[in-house]
Amino acid sequence: MWDSIKTYVLILPVFLLIDLTWLGKIMVNFYKSELGALVRLEGDSLAPVLWAAIVVYLLIPLGIVLFALPRVDPQNVLVSSLSWGFVYGVILYGVYDMTNYSLLNNYPLRMAVVDIAWGGVLCAVVTSVAAMIDRLLK
Repeated sequence: MWDSIKTYVLILPVFLLIDLTWLGKIMVNFYKSELGALVRLEGDSLAPVLWAAIVVYLLIPLGIVLFALPRVDPQNVLVSSLSWGFVYGVILYGVYDMTNYSLLNNYPLRMAVVDIAWGGVLCAVVTSVAAMIDRLLK
């Protein structure tokens, strides 16, 4: 259990750094144009509700440690961690985006598809980092 807690704590900044770079630098204009009036802005920057963003950034890596990491095959760490992380990310982001698409007026399908793909890639990368950390701790 302590190894899982250590792994969780160590992947938090990895997840945060990668996702904030994606959201705040690489894709900021895409998200602003796709979401239009739905997006919270402060000047030209995204301005999320801080407490809600913190909850998201605590929960997603926790899910990686609890649901994706235990499925990683110790005989094939890289491929299985990328695969299970990708599956976890697509499920998680898919539920979020498809719920938004089904319930919100004008939620762009293009946005949903890009976000689901991003969730898969992000969680795949972070799960592979978590798997490496987990191996080092054991």
